[in-house]
Amino acid sequence: MFMIPSFYEDVPTKDDAINMMTRLGGGGLLAGMKAFDVIWEDHIAQPDADDDEFFSRWCYEANAYNVVYENFGKLFAAEIKF
Repeated sequence: MFMIPSFYEDVPTKDDAINMMTRLGGGGLLAGMKAFDVIWEDHIAQPDADDDEFFSRWCYEANAYNVVYENFGKLFAAEIKF
């Protein structure tokens, strides 16, 4: 789960979150979750990583990720390393 700064917090519906993660994954929900993990890992690998800048660009996806994680994380625990 992402610790999203309050300015960028939003709670999409489960359906909206699933749709967003599925689109990010090219049609797969789990693939979307993994894709967003890669985006985050790429961000934090930067020596000058600015989380505020990250969340200003990726706030919708981060919020969607959190909703999916909260609702379906137990199903994916063997597949995703949260």
